[in-house]
Amino acid sequence: MVYDLNGTTLSTGGGSGMLNVLDHGFKGDGTTDNLAAFNALIAAHPAETLYFPKGVYAFSGKLVFDQCYMELDNAELKCTASTKVDRFIEIRGKMYPPETPQQDMFIRGNGKVNANFKADDCIAVARQKCTLIDHISIQNFQRYGICGKFEDASMGKEDGQTEANLSYELMVRNCLIETSLIYPDAVGIYDTGDSMYTDIVILNVKTALSCNGSSIFHNIHAWCYDFDNNDHDTKKALLENTVFAYIRVNGTRFSDCYCDTYQRGFKFYSGVSLVYLTNFKWYIAPNAWPTDLPAYVFPANPTGQAMYKVFGADIGGLGVSKFSDVDLSTQTNCRWYGIVHNLSDAPSTLQ
Repeated sequence: MVYDLNGTTLSTGGGSGMLNVLDHGFKGDGTTDNLAAFNALIAAHPAETLYFPKGVYAFSGKLVFDQCYMELDNAELKCTASTKVDRFIEIRGKMYPPETPQQDMFIRGNGKVNANFKADDCIAVARQKCTLIDHISIQNFQRYGICGKFEDASMGKEDGQTEANLSYELMVRNCLIETSLIYPDAVGIYDTGDSMYTDIVILNVKTALSCNGSSIFHNIHAWCYDFDNNDHDTKKALLENTVFAYIRVNGTRFSDCYCDTYQRGFKFYSGVSLVYLTNFKWYIAPNAWPTDLPAYVFPANPTGQAMYKVFGADIGGLGVSKFSDVDLSTQTNCRWYGIVHNLSDAPSTLQ
């Protein structure tokens, strides 16, 4: 079966088309465990598209995809493991021929992948190229909503391979990623490079993005809001150390992104100092923010070498500190490029 996705043709192989899981022993009642039925189905029908009609499909453990495809039609996949698993959904290949990851697997449709706080990661990828995650709600994880590349003990350098796990060119679009601010290590997207992320909403994730320098992020709206009804100390604890984007490698590119109610816009890994932004907006509503918690949209990194190449920035905040210790008059290694729409919020050297 062949799909045309924005001009890209993807094939599920030479099978008979989509397999309706209800015809293969699955139950969409939210309680029946479908893990055994899933494993049996993909073993009997490799390289086919699994079609999930409307319903809630419970699984007592992780789902491992190898040359498999998934279409959700108003369906929810829910983790019901009795003890926490490391990853709820693994999309992984076999690296064969050597140095060749699997290509063009996908999870898409109008559906939800719910880790149910019973998995560290909701969706994780290994040994993949051009994996598509499209129109999916990714919810209730403790560590990563999407992990662009994971490693485990099974990934040896067999068959003459020099690289055990090549994984890149992840394509994520039109997704909602959501968890709770009570999980301090949660990251909405853990990016591992050479990937594209477009039209994504990230809600209540302590670190919205953890970025490799070769990827592109477009129209990302990250927002913290599940603190509103708490007392001051609880609200402060939930919002402290929230970060829109943690930059692990120089050169990550952002366009048309909206950082909403995060303490820090950006944070740099040691020795990393460069990020590119186009039409970036940062906003904090002062009536919702703890007054004794400083907020920094563009903090300098510890070595004072942060470089934000920004074009068309719109910095909101209504009285919250805008630029932290980034002061162009004193920090010669911290450079500002482009236009600031609200001149009253800009460093004095730009007014």
